[in-house]
Amino acid sequence: MNRPGPKSLQALGRVSQWDAAKGLGFVQPEGGGERLLLRRADLSGRLKTQGPRLGEAVRFAVVGDARQRRAIQVRSLEAAAPRHADAPHPSAHAVSSNRLLVIPAFALLLGALHMAAPLPRPVPPLYGALSTALFIIYGLDKWAARRGKARIAEASLHLVALLGGWPGALLGQQIFRHKTAKPVFLRLTWAMVALNLSLLLALWWLWQRP
Repeated sequence: MNRPGPKSLQALGRVSQWDAAKGLGFVQPEGGGERLLLRRADLSGRLKTQGPRLGEAVRFAVVGDARQRRAIQVRSLEAAAPRHADAPHPSAHAVSSNRLLVIPAFALLLGALHMAAPLPRPVPPLYGALSTALFIIYGLDKWAARRGKARIAEASLHLVALLGGWPGALLGQQIFRHKTAKPVFLRLTWAMVALNLSLLLALWWLWQRP
């Protein structure tokens, strides 16, 4: 079955809700009526790179049916606001790459522990496998966020990080610029790092006891 085509090529409205992390929001049509779903994948022009602001006037087409209608080909009707010298750069929310130094520091710690008293054989490969998997998952979740598709639960991301995939989580956040605008999420990520390292040290201590 073919999707219904645009119902209006020159509809006007304003952005009533926007979640930059999820890439989803709503547009309130001019003159009232039901709100329309807004997805990052349907943004055009300046909005494609900068994202819309709450209350921003936009022009769009409408597709969908009575169950769900969404705005597509969404373009801003407002001029881009000038950026002052003291205004934050668009990437100011991005976390510092210096935090990735914890990964080689962890590798040195793992090597030192293993030299002092060999770790259980599955431990190093487990870190590598979970880290690789979580890095890929971050990339897939970023792809889904940009296209307004089903997302991976944050609790699942934290669980894999806790089990040993946190190096992949840190790398995925940095490379894909994903979840870096959510301070609460970042704090929970570091909590998973601390918990995992505590469990690792406890395991090593118990393992090397006679």
